[in-house]
Amino acid sequence: TMSDNISHKVKELCAERGMTIKQLAEKMKIAPESLSRAINGNPQLSTIRKIAEALDVSVTDLFDRNEDELLAIVVYAGKTKTATTKTELKKIVDAL
Repeated sequence: TMSDNISHKVKELCAERGMTIKQLAEKMKIAPESLSRAINGNPQLSTIRKIAEALDVSVTDLFDRNEDELLAIVVYAGKTKTATTKTELKKIVDAL
């Protein structure tokens, strides 16, 4: 799922930088609990962007994927959905 993926990757990127999740939250000027909830839940795109900015990476770097793998992030009606295949993306678009 997206949350497992982003949570793992954020922790990995923090570790590479010798930074804790708490320190990342401080850099983002948010409560550590808020950051933890975001990366373990269904983060909004704005939060994903802030995390990427604070870690000095691109948004796509927050997701584990192969170079030839699709990553689509769809934000609609306050919900964030991701797809890693054309079929998943089509289902999301069709549901809109």
